[in-house]
Amino acid sequence: MSKMLRLLSYDITDSKRRRRLVKVMEGNARRVQYSVFETFMTEVELSALVSKTLPFVNTAEGDSLLVYRICGSCAKQRRAWGHLTIDWEEAIVV
Repeated sequence: MSKMLRLLSYDITDSKRRRRLVKVMEGNARRVQYSVFETFMTEVELSALVSKTLPFVNTAEGDSLLVYRICGSCAKQRRAWGHLTIDWEEAIVV
């Protein structure tokens, strides 16, 4: 299976659930903004990550988790300003 760049963004209203979700995300992805993470993973790895985070997403309270798949040609066109730049061809996310 091929790995693809994934962008994950959350909006969690409860601080305790938000901290738990972030802890899971930080173990699997790189934080690029306060509520935005990037990772390079397969569909299977992504499904496992989402399964770990969904218990902290309460849609009845207005929470959300958004996941975007970014194709290889689009990922190469990614632009970043500021201190954070990631070379996904060289980066290894553990």
